[in-house]
Amino acid sequence: MRDYFALDVTTGDRSKPQITVSFDGPSEQFMEQLGADTGTTPSLDSDRLEVSYRMRDGSMAPGTSGVFAVTDRITGDFILECNADAGTIDRLVTAAREHDDSTTDGQYQFTLTINDREVLSCDRDLFLVYSTDGELLRQHSLIPSGVEL
Repeated sequence: MRDYFALDVTTGDRSKPQITVSFDGPSEQFMEQLGADTGTTPSLDSDRLEVSYRMRDGSMAPGTSGVFAVTDRITGDFILECNADAGTIDRLVTAAREHDDSTTDGQYQFTLTINDREVLSCDRDLFLVYSTDGELLRQHSLIPSGVEL
């Protein structure tokens, strides 16, 4: 299924950084995985989503790869995974840290589209980056103050 996903990160001087994951494949299979019928909007609870990145090459340098993942943080259920460039993820985290707009709830926006139809868009303030060994890399992650991991 990973081959059907594309990841795009948009950063700007004034706008909130945005990460968009687009699924362009057989929607029936993905919708079933999301627990929804084809043609309906899945009921994803944005408060339960954990957005993360796991290094494969041991570096956050541009051109190195890893896996971007979204899971249900309560159940641990896998929602999606796609390949991602470490430099792109680092750019998102850096932009989110620099984005300081007290009128917003999150530091970045996460959007999921299925065959060009938006099914989820939410503000996020937590983004976890893990090493190849599964260790949390706090220096590369977005962890709001007051959050205990």
